[in-house]
Amino acid sequence: MSSLRVVPLSSTHASISLDLLDQAFAHDPNLGWYLFSQRAGYAQRRRDYLTGYLHFHQLNNLPVLGAWRGDELLGLSFFSSGSDITDSASLDALGQHISQHCGADCLARLDQLLAAFDQRLQRPDLACIEFIAVAPGHQGQGIGSALLSATLTQLRNHGAPGAALETGEARNLALYQRHGFQAAATLALPGLLQHYLQQIWI
Repeated sequence: MSSLRVVPLSSTHASISLDLLDQAFAHDPNLGWYLFSQRAGYAQRRRDYLTGYLHFHQLNNLPVLGAWRGDELLGLSFFSSGSDITDSASLDALGQHISQHCGADCLARLDQLLAAFDQRLQRPDLACIEFIAVAPGHQGQGIGSALLSATLTQLRNHGAPGAALETGEARNLALYQRHGFQAAATLALPGLLQHYLQQIWI
C-alpha cells in the first residue's frame, strides 16, 4: 500500500472534493441539524449546501489540504487562518444560495450555530478548522489524524495564535484532544449537542 500524502488541494479537484464531502458527511449531526435531515429531500439539500460552501471557499482562496494515497483522494481539511479576509459579496451570495436551495429556515439554523461559535471563541483571531472529512471505507486508518496534524502545522507556520473547532460528533472528541484541543464549552439544542474545542499557542 502506498504512503499517504497530505498536500494543498487545487480548485481543479472541486468535483471529487464535493463527492468526498457529501459522502463523508451523509450522517453528520451538524449538517443534519441545520439542514433538517428528517425532512424529505435532505440528500439534495446537503449537496446543494456543500456546493455553495465549496464555491465560497474557492472564491476567497481559503486553504484546503487533501490526503492522497496514490491517485485516490481519501480526505480533506478545510480551514481559515483567522486573518483571512473574505469578500462580503461572496458571503451574501452564499447566504442567498443556501436560502434558495436549502430553505430560509436552514440558513437561520446555520446562522445560529455560527453566532454561537463566535461567542465561544477565547479570542477573535483564532484559526477555524471547518471540515475534516475522510472517505467512507477509509475511516479509522489515521487519515483524519494526518490531516489534522498537517492543518495545525500549516496554521502555526502562518502565525495563527491558536485554533478552534466545533463538532456534534462526540466520537471525534478523543482525536481532537490527542492533537492538543481542550473542551471549551457545549451547547445543547433540540436534536444536537454541540462541542466547542480550542487551543492557544501564542
